Amino acid sequence: MEVSHDHLMAMLTRLKLTAIRDQLDSLVDEAARRELTIREALGLFCEREIARKDERRIEMSIGLARFPYVRDLAGFDFAAQPSIDKGQIRELALGRFIANGEAVLLLGPPGVGKTHLAVALGREAIVAGL
Repeated sequence: MEVSHDHLMAMLTRLKLTAIRDQLDSLVDEAARRELTIREALGLFCEREIARKDERRIEMSIGLARFPYVRDLAGFDFAAQPSIDKGQIRELALGRFIANGEAVLLLGPPGVGKTHLAVALGREAIVAGL
């Protein structure tokens, strides 16, 4: 069965497989270079599509969250705030409190990193799909 390039592009668009559509030539070349079986190549194509969809979901969710700035847990200086339990923050980053419908309240004077931690925890939740 012969499928034209345009017809294949139309099918990928209709199925909303835009990452595969946009990268088709390079994906096919990579699969050939690595001598992948059809099943392995299909797996590669699906991995790329999922990665693109995850990237777009994360970008859109972070945009909707309207965080005041970009912060992550790796950038938080726990040594400067020894009263903050690093283990507890790492536990919060897992997002179980969200799944359990619990709230987190960060208390402290100005300048101790409450907003930094709140933004970082929000970003972790978005990346985790919560």
